[in-house]
Amino acid sequence: HWLLQGVHNHVRLIKCTSHPAGQAHMDSSLPLGDEDLGDAPAVSSDIELLMQAVLNEKNAPEILQFRDDLVGRLEHALAQQDQHVQEIENDKEQELKRMMLAFEVRRVRFLLKLYYRTRLQKIERQAATLMADDDMSQRLSPAENQHCHDYFVLVGRQLTSTVLNYLPEDFKSLAQVSKSMSIGNDLIPQPMVDTHVFCKVLADVGAISLDDGNAVDMRADDLYMLRYSRITALVHSQQAVLI
Repeated sequence: HWLLQGVHNHVRLIKCTSHPAGQAHMDSSLPLGDEDLGDAPAVSSDIELLMQAVLNEKNAPEILQFRDDLVGRLEHALAQQDQHVQEIENDKEQELKRMMLAFEVRRVRFLLKLYYRTRLQKIERQAATLMADDDMSQRLSPAENQHCHDYFVLVGRQLTSTVLNYLPEDFKSLAQVSKSMSIGNDLIPQPMVDTHVFCKVLADVGAISLDDGNAVDMRADDLYMLRYSRITALVHSQQAVLI
């Protein structure tokens, strides 16, 4: 968590450059600044959203919706930043600025890769579940869907050739313990949505019912521990952050 906070703090480091008049001036060539994108969402706010997405993905028991718009905005901003770094690469007077901008880009790319990697690990753990559930598979990006399918096929082939081919016919299914006795696909695990999680909400959301029939009034920035199934809708709508 401290590393994610470090990324967030660093994107605010380069805000302005000094001019001969001695006045601070916002450098419009820095797409990772707060005011640089005009009507587009501030990239620093997008980085906060990406940090929240990483935390939610790491702590949620189920795969969450891929944040396509958010990732697209950040990738576009980073491409602009990369282009600007290349433009000033041979300018000795801006060497320090170029180094700081390049370092900033690497840090934000690390956060993006952490998001991709976290989802990829979860997809591989839950590949069978995702392949069997159309609603959950729709949460993946096209590239993630392709990887999930390829991974499931490769693992299935390996298990079949090394184990299942040597078992009685009744036990050769990848989805069922026994074809004759199983009810449903009992070998495909389901996300443990009743596990307890720590979370905070970004705004007051009112009362959330608990298992014992009582309710808790969830207020912004307060920390709570409760079953994930009670706040699933809040996580899906980006109103809650899992800690």
